[in-house]
Amino acid sequence: MDGVFVAMAILGCGDAGSACQTLKIMDPDFETVDQCLDAAPAILDRLTALDYPEVVIDCDARPVLAERQKKERLG
Repeated sequence: MDGVFVAMAILGCGDAGSACQTLKIMDPDFETVDQCLDAAPAILDRLTALDYPEVVIDCDARPVLAERQKKERLG
């Protein structure tokens, strides 16, 4: 995975994890998905004010997140 950084996306979802939308792409980037996943529990603990039934973290390489954001903008 040389030269590829992993980004953490915060997603707000409806009941049962449906209808998720990207709320924020977090900094910093991570070098591996495992590093991102290791950081996820502490970050989720701080996200208590988000008004969604479920908040999840998705760790992806930047190109995947860029494509997701593009699709969301186009509706």
